[in-house]
Amino acid sequence: MSPQIARRLRTEGERVLAWLSRLLGGLGDGALPGGGAVLLAYHRILPRDRLRSFPFLEDLVTTEEDFAGQISLLAARFRVLPLMEIVQALRRGDRLAPGTIGITFDDGYADNYHCAWPVLRRHRLPATVFLTTGHVGGARGLFWWDEVSRWRSAGVKRIEVEGLGMRSVATMGARDRLLEDLKTLPVDEAHRRVREASARAAIGAVPDPGREFLSWDQVREMQSEGISFGSHTVSHCLLPVETAGRRRAELLDSRAVIEKETGRPCALFCYPNGAATGPLAREVQDAGFLGAVATGAREVIQDAGIDPWRLPRKLVNYRAGMTVFRFRLSPHSGRIKRLLGANAGGAS
Repeated sequence: MSPQIARRLRTEGERVLAWLSRLLGGLGDGALPGGGAVLLAYHRILPRDRLRSFPFLEDLVTTEEDFAGQISLLAARFRVLPLMEIVQALRRGDRLAPGTIGITFDDGYADNYHCAWPVLRRHRLPATVFLTTGHVGGARGLFWWDEVSRWRSAGVKRIEVEGLGMRSVATMGARDRLLEDLKTLPVDEAHRRVREASARAAIGAVPDPGREFLSWDQVREMQSEGISFGSHTVSHCLLPVETAGRRRAELLDSRAVIEKETGRPCALFCYPNGAATGPLAREVQDAGFLGAVATGAREVIQDAGIDPWRLPRKLVNYRAGMTVFRFRLSPHSGRIKRLLGANAGGAS
């Protein structure tokens, strides 16, 4: 079974289980009994009417309307804390109170400022944005996965990618298979091959890639009103496929730039694509970070013995309606996942 088919089956299965839980009265207010925290991982927040014509990777999008409803629920029924406060509690060995939530965003897209921040500010809720520092302000152009997504939106059916042959991008499944193959490459190589494929297919560059990313002025404005910022590397490289020297540079340089631009310590890290191993976690720790977030099958933090440099998160996107969202905040989601032995997918 292909990863794409497996993902669709998991999505539909989760939706069915969520509705069954709702009908049986099992969702309640969603608070985790006996203590525990859920860390939520968002990427992009956009109005629903933009999703149909969205030219980039739609799997990263949560609609602005859904996000507003989710944040209203969290504000009314949960205890939303700054991520650093949760990390510090875990490092002290404290038990987290029931219904503790941490809100995070990956990559540093501009819609975090335009669409997500106004909702968070209205409810006075904290969040942490993990910045890919080399892309702040659009300095490096689009992320390579958004460039690949542009091929399909531009009407391209097949395209030649160096080393990967002539590939179909006519369907989301075919495109996603190509994305997975590109993730096995060092990030500079993935960027080069994608740019050259676009040039061969005569796909012009996005006129103003800076519009897609936060600027440092926006970062500082958000920080002044309760949003914190952590590192997501410089280039969004997948650490397991890079050299040790490149990994260390990505960790240290991104941290230094954030501290310089914000004037505050950068103590938290987020693994690109959620890829975190024990050895990588030690490298992150050695780079001076006090905690780091990933993804994983164990998505609820319920004990103080968890590794603070590999904290699991629950991914949220446009497929998570309110019933599915409440299901993910309940203890049932994790129990079923452990029962089935399912592995969580990677994040951007």
